[in-house]
Amino acid sequence: MKKIIIILSCFLLTGCFENSGYIVKSCYKEEKSNDLKVTTTYTFKFKNDIIDDLNITYDNIGNSNSISSVKLSIESQNKYTNLEYNVLIDNETEYKIEYIVPLDSDKEVLDKLNVKQSRTDFVNNLKSLGYTCE
Repeated sequence: MKKIIIILSCFLLTGCFENSGYIVKSCYKEEKSNDLKVTTTYTFKFKNDIIDDLNITYDNIGNSNSISSVKLSIESQNKYTNLEYNVLIDNETEYKIEYIVPLDSDKEVLDKLNVKQSRTDFVNNLKSLGYTCE
């Protein structure tokens, strides 16, 4: 009996029963352009291969001119997406913003953000776009 409990514990700890509860994963991509480095991170919760919760974080690091440009661009985009967001860092050289993405958003918004409801499709799509997924 002890062997069965030990074996089941090993399966649980290694994730063999991954779909028995919600799992949180993330995919990220870093891009550099002139004076700006942008790290985009998709963090999502899923169960049985269906995504239930999704946040997207954009961490922009650069000089004051590039950060000012990023802020203006993001502010204009925010008017059209109607997504809830939180500014996490806002200073002269870094601007980090997190979007909370409802999965019942307009198809146009989800497509623009590369969102798929199936975790497998979503991760495969992000990997094809150069993201690293953990």
